[in-house]
Amino acid sequence: MSKNIPFEEVYAESVVNAIKILGDIVSKIVTDYLTHKYSIDITKTADKPYLLDEALNHVIDGGKLIVERRIINILYTKIGLVENPTSTGTVSFEERIYEARDRHNKLLNRNL
Repeated sequence: MSKNIPFEEVYAESVVNAIKILGDIVSKIVTDYLTHKYSIDITKTADKPYLLDEALNHVIDGGKLIVERRIINILYTKIGLVENPTSTGTVSFEERIYEARDRHNKLLNRNL
């Protein structure tokens, strides 16, 4: 678990790990889309997860849900959170990332 690591770092690791499911070529297309359109690295989207959502939608359309679900699962595992099963499917990817950040930060503050 990565409870004492900053959220941005855990998020970056989760995104890199999850995007591997797309393979090298498609992963590069997604990262290039973010770089060319927004001048942002894929690992720096923790503050703007909607950009990653848009890039995945643009490149792989419906397949983005698989990658986003994988990112959330990896992220929650790394920070030691249990996903709220009632929120899956009704909450956007962006909202789930922000919720994970808030819960992670609360855990960090509790450990101080």
